Amino acid sequence: MFLCARRSAAALLFPVVLTSAVTVAAEEPTAPPTIAVTWQDIVRLVDRHPQLAAGEYQVDAARAGVDAAGAAPNPTLEGTVGQARPRVGGGAGIEWGLALTLPLGWVAQRGSRLDAAEAGVDVTLAENKALRRDVLLQLRVLFWNLAYEQASVASLEALEAQTSALVQTVRRRVEKGEARPVEVIRVEIELEKVASELEAAHISLSARRAELALWLDVPPGKELVATADLGALPVAVDRATALARVRSTHPALAATRARTRVLEAEVDVERMARVPSFSLTGFADFELDQRAYGAGVAVDLPIWNWNSGRIVEAEASLAAGKKQTEATALDIDAAVIGAQAACRASVATASRFKDNVIPRSEVAASMLEKTYQIGEASLLEVIDARRTLLDAHRFYLNALAQAQIDCCRLDALVGEESK
Repeated sequence: MFLCARRSAAALLFPVVLTSAVTVAAEEPTAPPTIAVTWQDIVRLVDRHPQLAAGEYQVDAARAGVDAAGAAPNPTLEGTVGQARPRVGGGAGIEWGLALTLPLGWVAQRGSRLDAAEAGVDVTLAENKALRRDVLLQLRVLFWNLAYEQASVASLEALEAQTSALVQTVRRRVEKGEARPVEVIRVEIELEKVASELEAAHISLSARRAELALWLDVPPGKELVATADLGALPVAVDRATALARVRSTHPALAATRARTRVLEAEVDVERMARVPSFSLTGFADFELDQRAYGAGVAVDLPIWNWNSGRIVEAEASLAAGKKQTEATALDIDAAVIGAQAACRASVATASRFKDNVIPRSEVAASMLEKTYQIGEASLLEVIDARRTLLDAHRFYLNALAQAQIDCCRLDALVGEESK
């Protein structure tokens, strides 16, 4: 198994509407039908991902918070009623009164609260963008792992066929008396080793298909086939360009800056809380011997408490938020440097295997096999060359898949969607 892709706890993520046709191999009537899926197919469906849908609801909630922050509090209506008896003469009666209070203390803090709520919307939007990048990267890793397992199975099937041909060659030489019978056993052992690796590769391929199928809700009885060119190596962007892009576009930086604006607005809220809060009251009293109408003003006097503690608390939180923004920027820069180096290194390794190791291994194995057929090389030399070729193919495919995934991680950091 090549790479472990982190999988979400969600069971089924989104229905798939793949445009690719269902194909059945004519030479294998019992093989299950396959669904060819490209990366573009997955990108078109990614917005149906439950985590991204949840993020959209969070954005809606944050925008509703802006409306809530700017809403005026409701006035208060107070009513009184009671039984009254005049001090001098007359009968008892009912007295009642009404008072309407209109709070106005919120006006001083309304602007700061709106600023904080609007900055909160920006935080949610940035977090949603970061989440989309993470989801795309997660699916991209699954996609390339499937492509790797497909290539691994194909490579091992070819090696198994070549090793089977070698077994037949050895048997013919034994029948002619040109080789010892024990050589048949040795080459059959090599064939079993290749067959064992092929069986394990088929199991791993089935697991990779099942993993990606969970995300795409593939119908039962059908198998996914990733349509991708594993050997088309990506081009690593240079370090300076990658750092420049990430500093201007990475949503984590946008989120920390928006959080800083939230904290700045909260400092203003606490400072404006020092402004005396007041309310207007209008009243009407209906008594037995008189009617009274009037208005009043209620003012909070900040004599004992000037909100100093909350202001200091908010200012300290703001200072911490600014430092956190600096730390996030450094962490992202470090991640870009590491990802860019990993991308370059894995591409260079895959290129070296493609240009130098694989061709030489194939030539060596072919030459030794031909030399063995005419009796000028030993079977052990042929087996050793076949083992070298098998290892070379294994390392080459690993290098290809690692290059694709490492460069996808770099693309996710700098904000480019892999094509």
